[in-house]
Amino acid sequence: MMHKLTRLSLASVFIIAMMIIPISSNNAVQNISAQSESATNQTGSQPPADDKNNTQVAQLFTFNEKSKPPNDPKKCAALASEVKGKAVPDYNLCDVIVYRQAPAIMRHDGLVLNNFSGIGHYIEMVPAILNNTDMYAGNSTNITTSSSNANTTGNLKAAFGEFALLDSEVIPVREIMNKYNWTETALHHHMLGETPKILFLHWSVTGDASELIKQAKEMIMQTSTYDNLDSNSKTPTSAGP
Repeated sequence: MMHKLTRLSLASVFIIAMMIIPISSNNAVQNISAQSESATNQTGSQPPADDKNNTQVAQLFTFNEKSKPPNDPKKCAALASEVKGKAVPDYNLCDVIVYRQAPAIMRHDGLVLNNFSGIGHYIEMVPAILNNTDMYAGNSTNITTSSSNANTTGNLKAAFGEFALLDSEVIPVREIMNKYNWTETALHHHMLGETPKILFLHWSVTGDASELIKQAKEMIMQTSTYDNLDSNSKTPTSAGP
């Protein structure tokens, strides 16, 4: 009798389970289908990515053909003449190089470092405004003094570069930089074992190009070799540190 009851109980449990499983499975399938349909509707209702906005963001950091007006070689040459340097104008870039002319720097292997080995002062300028947005923050003093001319002369520039300085020249140059609120971004060596030691001081600033080049000249005048420069000084045909 007990065996019969046990078999009947097991049979009942099995029958009930078989009835529940299809119902649960059907509900699960319905839920999955509903979720899939909902996700499809949400994806379809979202607006497409705005490529225009993405392009505008990218233009804050990169140049394209529409945002790069050709540079004026004559203006770049005029800036270079202010510091007795060499102008290397490029598209949308004015590169001014002032080399150290005195053969007073010697590398550890006996090679003399002078104007032909790229020891000097580099000044690069690019337009400071791009798509009506300040491309480079710079310092507020120079922006304030030159913003009135920005729309009429197009002379507002973001400038950056490096000066090759003897150890004794760093502090005097820094004093002039602080005077005009230029930003020092790095000070480091390029070599080991040269005599005397050369330090490369990097900087950045924003302002009127004519004023910036005058300020740069005041800094370069603190170096020991600037007075040796004249209009006939020989310089390499290409720029490079």
